[in-house]
Amino acid sequence: MFVKPRIIIVLLFSICITYGQNYRSVDEIKDDWLEHTKFQKQELLSFCDFLINEGHYERALLSLFQYLYKFPNDSLEVPILYHIARNYDLSGNPILANRYYDEVINLTDENDRVYKAAYYRKLLINYYQEDYDVILEQTENETDPYLIIFRGYIFLNDLQWVAARQAFLSADERFRHRHYSSLIAPIMQTIDNAAEVPMKNKWQTLAASIIPGGGRAYLQEWGNAGGALASFFLVASLASSNTDLNQSGDLSLTDNRNELIPQGAGYQLDSNKLPNNPSTYGLPDNVKLSSKNKYLIYAPIALSLSIYLGTILKTYQDVDNANQLLFRNHIRTAIEKTPIDSFMDFMEPNLVEN
Repeated sequence: MFVKPRIIIVLLFSICITYGQNYRSVDEIKDDWLEHTKFQKQELLSFCDFLINEGHYERALLSLFQYLYKFPNDSLEVPILYHIARNYDLSGNPILANRYYDEVINLTDENDRVYKAAYYRKLLINYYQEDYDVILEQTENETDPYLIIFRGYIFLNDLQWVAARQAFLSADERFRHRHYSSLIAPIMQTIDNAAEVPMKNKWQTLAASIIPGGGRAYLQEWGNAGGALASFFLVASLASSNTDLNQSGDLSLTDNRNELIPQGAGYQLDSNKLPNNPSTYGLPDNVKLSSKNKYLIYAPIALSLSIYLGTILKTYQDVDNANQLLFRNHIRTAIEKTPIDSFMDFMEPNLVEN
């Protein structure tokens, strides 16, 4: 009679053991969830990194904001914010880029590499926007070679040869690496060769200006030279054109000398004879008109002279600008060969660890 209770007890015990083996604690569930969340993070970060490398910046921005929404207060929040700013920068939106660079700067310490990267990128935006005064003010007395490079390029653009040379030499000493020395060397050569740029002489410009448009041609301003020459000859042709007057109606004027011959009709006197004295009609017997109006030539002559003399004066005043343009063309080649971005190889935060 005790067999059945024993069987029931054994079955219950077996069931308890079986279910006890499949039981998972709260900590185990949390660990599994963390593993799943970590996998989701890595997948999303890898996707963002892929989009950035392929140049799909707008889609990358959506994924980066999605990461911040799904994982608030994450340890990668600052690097994510940096890449949001970087994507705005690469997509041509400097206003939003600066906003997020500022947010990164405010959330990090100045010795942090993310802080420095955001600061350099912010200055680079200012450089391309030609906010040179802002950069010079923020980088004054700095010893960071990257910041000194900014100063060197600004001095170079402003044609301050001595200051530019000192800045690049100082940066080269602080980098202490032949990679940067190879970048700085051609820039230094360009600065040294600035003295050999052929300058335009003001007196030679005046001599060339004797011919209308010649001064502009000497300054190699071909468009202005052609315009000055055409304007001068157009006005000169008006001055030398025929100034004859033509009058329509019953009274006509011919070439240089004309006579107005009054003719009467319907006059009848008692004696059927006209008076011998023409003054009886109240008209002159001979009227001479000149077909040349000397006043018509004064305005074109004055206009052509004003254009001629004005062109000479303006050309003389523009010699300094022309020489400055020659210097800018000289440095443009060096800047195009070695743009400032060539030096911007500082450490930046990665989305995916290599």
